[in-house]
Amino acid sequence: MPGPSVIEVSAPFSDASKAKSVAEALNRWFRWIVEGSVPPVPPVFDPMGVRSADWNWALEEDVDWTLGPHARAAGAEVRIAIHTQDTHLRLSGLLRALGAASVKFAYESYDDPSA
Repeated sequence: MPGPSVIEVSAPFSDASKAKSVAEALNRWFRWIVEGSVPPVPPVFDPMGVRSADWNWALEEDVDWTLGPHARAAGAEVRIAIHTQDTHLRLSGLLRALGAASVKFAYESYDDPSA
């Protein structure tokens, strides 16, 4: 039986401006994936020094979600609402490549009926 799903990925960046730019780029990329990943990969990460073409992901092949995640900036932190079992691990690599100092995951909690 799989473990609990990750429901949020968060990562601090150097400042609020960088976090806002990363969140906007991620949302454009998420939308591109959900809309079918029609080539070419939009150059959303290139201005931040990350080759967008290296992040050519497709639904059902590279991600385990069907509804696109949503990123937002909260000060210098990017928070991504997501529902995933394993895509968060690869997503953390992208966040680090974009300059995140660290990456944290929040997991779905299950109520224990025996408690």
